[in-house]
Formats: sequence, C-alpha cells, structure tokens
Amino acid sequence: MKPLSKLLFALLLCLAALTGFSQATKPKIFSNFPNTLDCASTEFSPAFNASEGQHVILHFSNNFKFSGTVISNVVKYSNLQSVIIKSDDSEKTIFHLSKQTNADNSLSYVGRIMNPAASDGYQIKGQQAGIYKFEKIEADKVLLECNL
Repeated sequence: MKPLSKLLFALLLCLAALTGFSQATKPKIFSNFPNTLDCASTEFSPAFNASEGQHVILHFSNNFKFSGTVISNVVKYSNLQSVIIKSDDSEKTIFHLSKQTNADNSLSYVGRIMNPAASDGYQIKGQQAGIYKFEKIEADKVLLECNL
C-alpha cells in the first residue's frame, strides 16, 4: 500500500505544479509610463461636460493622455456624477471617473483606468486641494475573476 500512496502523492504534486504554471500572465499596458503621474483636477472637466457617444481627449502630465468615447455620463445624486470613457487605443481599456460635491462645496474625484486583460492600471489619489496623482496599480489585485 505504501508504493500506491507515494504514487498518488507524486501525481497530486504534478497536478498542483501544472495548474500553478498554467496561469497565463497578463501584459502590462502602461509599462512605458511612470508609476505616478501628476494631474490637476481641471483636466477632468471635459469628461464631465461630455455626453454619451462624444469623443474626448484628457491631457495629463508627463505626456500622458487618455482619449476615447464617453459610454456613460450619469448624475446619480445631486452631489455625485460618474463618467465612463472607452479608450481609443484598446477597446477593453476604460477610464471610470466620479466627481463628488462635498458639504463645503469642494469637489473630490476618484477613478481608475483599467483593462481586464492587463496586469496594470492607474488609480486616482488625491494629494491636496485640486492636485491629484495617478498611481500605478496591479489590476489583478483589484479585479477579481468571476467564473459564472
């Protein structure tokens, strides 16, 4: 019986190794850009002023621009507006951007540039009033795969 258990253990070890190495690695689509990009909040305005189907080009620092077609521009509440822009460069890359009007009438922005087929992306982080940064993120840690 001992040789059979050793054989089963070896077979399980091989299967575990095969499934571990068979995971496809996703490409990095932002590898040519720095880990952080500075951005003024004024650069977000064209996205919120655009209507669905309209083409927009958003210029950010370090020669980084995002151009695409607005696929959704929704005002959820009186203080929250969200825009989704589909990239011209890659049909699966989207930029989701939300603007919140705070109680003191200041504006806060959150958003991400992501592609489910890529291993990297950008997330907007607020620094100080009106100044934001795009910080590179590992998309695999943010997007969870759904196997329905």
